[in-house]
Amino acid sequence: MDLLAKTVLAFCIGVGAMAGIQTLYLRSVTELVRSEAARPSAALPEMKPAFSFDASKLGTAIIPKVPEIDTSAGQRAAINSLSRQIDQQIRGAQSAVPVPRTYPGMPRY
Repeated sequence: MDLLAKTVLAFCIGVGAMAGIQTLYLRSVTELVRSEAARPSAALPEMKPAFSFDASKLGTAIIPKVPEIDTSAGQRAAINSLSRQIDQQIRGAQSAVPVPRTYPGMPRY
């Protein structure tokens, strides 16, 4: 039991050490990559909009009407698919029935 506890403790210490090393490495790399202008201590310049936009004129804009979508082709396709499935089921059931006996010279009516 003592060996199991030591193994679990060593595993936890190893996982914690790996997490710490990865965090330190990530911080050092981001500090090297980040430029002087991108550091949080640098003041941002004043931003100005690229163009002016008047929201009061938006209500008078002409928005084209979208034509209605014709779903009749999809409905026809669905009906044809269902009728094809029914036809396949009927043909499958008919082929499972044995053919009646035929005798030579006797007409089959």
